[in-house]
Amino acid sequence: MTVVVTAMLAVSGCSSGNDDATDKRSTSVCDGKLHGDVFRTLVGSDGVKSDETHDFSPKKWTAGGRCYLYGKDHAVRIDYLWKTDTTRSGASPSPDAGGFTVGSAHGYIDTNRARVVIPCAAPGSAAGDEGVLEVEVKDLPPARILDDELREAFTSAATIAARYLGGDVFKCSAVRPGANSGSASPSPSGS
Repeated sequence: MTVVVTAMLAVSGCSSGNDDATDKRSTSVCDGKLHGDVFRTLVGSDGVKSDETHDFSPKKWTAGGRCYLYGKDHAVRIDYLWKTDTTRSGASPSPDAGGFTVGSAHGYIDTNRARVVIPCAAPGSAAGDEGVLEVEVKDLPPARILDDELREAFTSAATIAARYLGGDVFKCSAVRPGANSGSASPSPSGS
């Protein structure tokens, strides 16, 4: 999601606090809200060493934001972006992409990322306005081949991020809240 967000409603700082006493990670993960060992799994054997946040303050409402998680071996980026033009939203994955569902939202695995496209009107939009919230977890750089274990980890990470952003923060009816539990059980779409 390299789309440049030009319609930011507000740009604000983000909290790095983490009030989950059971979380032994020394750094926050995307505003301290996305918990789960899966994020440590994605960045390598030593887990999350540091993170960097850009405009990732959804509770203060921004049209999009991202954060980076850095480990010894790898880095990943977590994005969210509101789109009102659903015809160009990428809502239809390519036929060879692996699909999964988060509630009634559709997700898919592509070459180096997992994306969930959540139908949801943006906060403050007129009633009946269509829109989507895209949530993505992306490998940086896209150098790894996603074997079954990595595909499952990216799927789980995207599920957690979609439940937090789509369910907990923006209250989209397509997904249920629950990212803070740290577990994800995505349902495969299709058979």
